[in-house]
Amino acid sequence: MKRLSLSLWLSAALLLSAVPALAQASKVGFVNPQRIINESKIGKIAQEDLARLGKEKDRLVRQAMDKVNRLQEGLKEDALSVSEQQSRETELRRAARDYEQLVQNSNQEIQQEERQLIRFVMRRADSILKGIAKEQGFTMILTDPEIIGYVDSSMDITDRVIKELNSMN
Repeated sequence: MKRLSLSLWLSAALLLSAVPALAQASKVGFVNPQRIINESKIGKIAQEDLARLGKEKDRLVRQAMDKVNRLQEGLKEDALSVSEQQSRETELRRAARDYEQLVQNSNQEIQQEERQLIRFVMRRADSILKGIAKEQGFTMILTDPEIIGYVDSSMDITDRVIKELNSMN
């Protein structure tokens, strides 16, 4: 019985001493995707493409708003017949509805394009992340700054990822 008790104690002691060793073997890195988008060449190109799309959508929205404004001004004329007044009101409602739909669609399209560009840039960075992880022995690399309270600067590999991405172009 004493041998069994002694072996249980020894087993427990060995397990407890092994837990810190296992914990030390894990190494976690961090990369900030927003900085990669903002600071890498490929990210800047993607942002320029997105800005061009935004300007084009903005131009279309302004044109639709101008049409709504012109139709509103046309309703203020005094010498309109009842049927002409109703026709212009119907046209104004249709133009306002088209305007609202255009704004909503434009916003959705820009957001979708932004997500696609971020995915494209991060896919390019993914192979770099895997290489750095293997080279430096990271078992995990976190990419969401929203859930992280503190990151030691030695674990932040964002600068290196940006540098390697830039050298790929």
